[in-house]
Amino acid sequence: MSNHTKRAKVGLARQGNRRANVYRALDLVRDEVTPRVRSQVMLKPNFLTSKNQLASSHADAMRGAIDFLLSTPNPPEEIVIAEGGNEDHSGQAFENFGYLALADEFPVPIRLVDLNQETAWQETPIILADRSETVVRMPKTVLDCPCTISVAIAKTHDVCVVTLALKNMIMGTLHKKDRVKMHGFQSHAERVLPAEAQTLNINLIRLARYLTPDIAVIDGTDGLQGNGPGGEDAVANFGIAAAGTDVYATDAVMAKAMGFEPAELGLLHYAQQLGLGVIDLDQIDVLETNIADVMRSFTPHEKTPLQLQWQDVNAMHYLAA
Repeated sequence: MSNHTKRAKVGLARQGNRRANVYRALDLVRDEVTPRVRSQVMLKPNFLTSKNQLASSHADAMRGAIDFLLSTPNPPEEIVIAEGGNEDHSGQAFENFGYLALADEFPVPIRLVDLNQETAWQETPIILADRSETVVRMPKTVLDCPCTISVAIAKTHDVCVVTLALKNMIMGTLHKKDRVKMHGFQSHAERVLPAEAQTLNINLIRLARYLTPDIAVIDGTDGLQGNGPGGEDAVANFGIAAAGTDVYATDAVMAKAMGFEPAELGLLHYAQQLGLGVIDLDQIDVLETNIADVMRSFTPHEKTPLQLQWQDVNAMHYLAA
């Protein structure tokens, strides 16, 4: 069970522009982040789409993270930006969102990797909505990386209420054909709430043992509200970014800033039950910016009441598997 004396630190920056926001959020937790930096560091953006910038990680968020990495005592010798995006052809999101320019801007090799081209996978079991078991494939490129950073976006979601740093790291790296199974079904046509909320939250926690990022960054310079995660209803000038080494604490801080209660979200509830991270805001030192000063009430997804019915009386049985 969770250790109630455990505390976490989350940097909450409000610098005005995206690059400065991400840098400052990381800078606020420099003492926690620096020991995790390795010779190879992977940045994991979110390319839900190759066309909708609001729903996809901005290149300036990468710039802010790279600025910080290069300011550490032992900066990485290589930076990998890896994502299994939803796109018409390999590399389309990198092209459309201006990532190709990054390699020429910094004095460190930057390699763009399309995880949809991965050839080495590790299988792990998950559950379906009927509680039968199946497997999903995780990329060795990510599993073998000594330091991973999830660079997520502050967005609402159609199953988990919000989609932030932990979910970004897991869902966007899995084999593309396996992602729908995380929802509990073999095809998108079969998906139905609340069953998929009861399944996806459990499966995400199960995969967290392999795919938890070493460092979490959430870019809230602009947010996405309403029927996310791929909508176009912007929370313009939300103006913040959060960062920390406890991905659950970082997600909890951003969820609260978006107007959602962390303990009411299945993913964070299970993390607290299992002692995986800190989600109680009273146990999180939020540095520099008070959540109350920046909090906005994001319009929730229209199916949020069904999403909040994620509880499963047998959850611990499946989480422990």
